[in-house]
Amino acid sequence: MRAAPVPALALSKLSVRKADDMANSIMTRRSFTALAGVAALSALGLGGCSSGEGAKGGVAAGGSDANDGVAFSTHIEARELMGSADACDVRVGLIMGPPSMGLSQFIVAAQAGKTFNNFTFEPNGVDYVGLSALFNKGDYDICTLPSNIGPILYNNTELKNQYEVISVNNLGVLYVMTNDESVSTLDDLRGRTVYSYGEGGTPEYTIEALLAKNGLEGTFNLEFKSSPLEVLNMMQQQDGCVAILPQPFVSLAKILVNPLYIPIDLTVEWDRAFADTGSQAVTTTTIVNKQFLEEHEQAVVEYLNMAGQSVAWTLENMGDAAALQEELGTFLNNSVALDAMPYISMVNLTGEDMRTALSGFLHELYLANPDSIGGKMPGEDFYYLPPEGQLDERFLQAGLEQATQHESSAGTGNGGVTASAADAQAAVEALGGK
Repeated sequence: MRAAPVPALALSKLSVRKADDMANSIMTRRSFTALAGVAALSALGLGGCSSGEGAKGGVAAGGSDANDGVAFSTHIEARELMGSADACDVRVGLIMGPPSMGLSQFIVAAQAGKTFNNFTFEPNGVDYVGLSALFNKGDYDICTLPSNIGPILYNNTELKNQYEVISVNNLGVLYVMTNDESVSTLDDLRGRTVYSYGEGGTPEYTIEALLAKNGLEGTFNLEFKSSPLEVLNMMQQQDGCVAILPQPFVSLAKILVNPLYIPIDLTVEWDRAFADTGSQAVTTTTIVNKQFLEEHEQAVVEYLNMAGQSVAWTLENMGDAAALQEELGTFLNNSVALDAMPYISMVNLTGEDMRTALSGFLHELYLANPDSIGGKMPGEDFYYLPPEGQLDERFLQAGLEQATQHESSAGTGNGGVTASAADAQAAVEALGGK
């Protein structure tokens, strides 16, 4: 028989003696008609809305016209949990990097048998396409995905399963990087080719929405590569190269590319452009298979509690958390992870805060390009609201204050990193390069 659910901070392998105490405490670029036809969903992006006093700017959904946004009709309520109260196996698919870097304490606790349910975590590199396909196939019950992919899955009636979003994992992480010191603003990108990765994911559509808001549509060519490593290789070899990449690959670029300039923080640009709506950057979300949710809601609630606790611990103990990344497969190199952690805007937004943040983001993407979220705004039933009193209030907005303050990497060039060339080489090799 497994131990009872644990509301206290999860176990770290750096502090094994605390285990017993913890256990005893509480497609194509423009369409996504089928997963088999998607060209690439892989990348991190931004959007959304939240504030330290609770997220703002949410938009109700379900229709074809996002301009008629009204308040959501459903609210968190007291009710019994759905499904079985018995412990179960929970298969979690993870994307390496920001979506999973804050989960180390949770993962280690699960590995040590200190959770009520049997959680198994499987990091899947940076391949969102493959992970999405496996998720739809039924290999995972819970999955981390880019912010726009959940709505695409929700809106695709041809897929095998139905899905709900349960949390927001990261706010903004995207930066413009270049070896050309003349680039300082988005307007300086006119007529250029800008390299990124993750066609069909949030970077493409976030950039599209940002340019539209600034009246800069079509001013530069956004060319997608198969991996962030390919983009970094181009920056090393091509004079005047400009790229858009997320943290933690920005920290890796600071070691590999010299000279390097980081003139534009797209989170700052988003905040400026959408100040009238209060929209802020959102990167990744966590999605659950709806059938699994209905059969094992207590397991989803435990996941959210443990994730919130783990994120809170990580923000207070970045050195210890970074030291676990390679071992757990959540990032390529511990030293690079430590350099990047202050900039990945990790959060654990749930319930109405999550819904408000994500719906605000999706609204802006929809207005720029409906295809970016599968053709229409998702309905209210896409957003999971846990029953009242089921989540630890200490962690309902884990990381939100730090994330909304947004510590930026922009303008730091090759400075501000402690990772070595050997660390960078190790990360490159782990990513499949040489």
